[in-house]
Amino acid sequence: MRGRMLGVLLASVPFGMPGAELADTTQAREAITLIQNARQNGTEGYFYRAEAQYRRALTILEQASGAGSADLTPALNGLAELYFGARRYTEAEALARRSAAVVEAGLGGGHPLLATAPQDLAAIYHVQGQYVQAEPLYYRALAVRQEALGPDHPFVASTLADLAEMESAQGRYARAAEHYARALRIRQDAFGRDDARVAETLAGYAAVLRKTCHKHDAASQAILASR
Repeated sequence: MRGRMLGVLLASVPFGMPGAELADTTQAREAITLIQNARQNGTEGYFYRAEAQYRRALTILEQASGAGSADLTPALNGLAELYFGARRYTEAEALARRSAAVVEAGLGGGHPLLATAPQDLAAIYHVQGQYVQAEPLYYRALAVRQEALGPDHPFVASTLADLAEMESAQGRYARAAEHYARALRIRQDAFGRDDARVAETLAGYAAVLRKTCHKHDAASQAILASR
């Protein structure tokens, strides 16, 4: 998880998808541009500029598609990520919950994007050390992603890595190792051994193995992670 909302970063509803169609293409283009600019400004540290752009995009989308449309999800998720980064967790949580509601209403309970909100909510609780609240949300996101995308999808690996980090923080190293091992296999198959995401997973896995006294395995994983 590492201080970010992976669900937000990895997925948002593309405009014009079935069940999420904007009525006005001019409004759609304006909203898309605002969201793109807000993401860039947020990355560069211009919080208030990004916040205003996300809010403006959200207003446009609400006017074009209605307050309950799944088209709102990119603006809701982006704004939630922005508040998460600023440690405004209450506001981030409210936006993530609203995003979940519009996706479920507009796209159905089995849609893969329904995993985004529980993943984000879990991250909000996780970073605050509220593991009891975070755990079932991570597992819900994992179940949705496995069902909708398949058990070997990179998004599944992202949720597994977050679960592993949370389990490790609670001293449940055996469970953390299981999640890291599976996430590692998925990421190696998807991205290759030289990918940064693989190296990050290897490093986490090696740290957990060291804590469970599997020194030989830990040393091997650490060597691989440093390559």
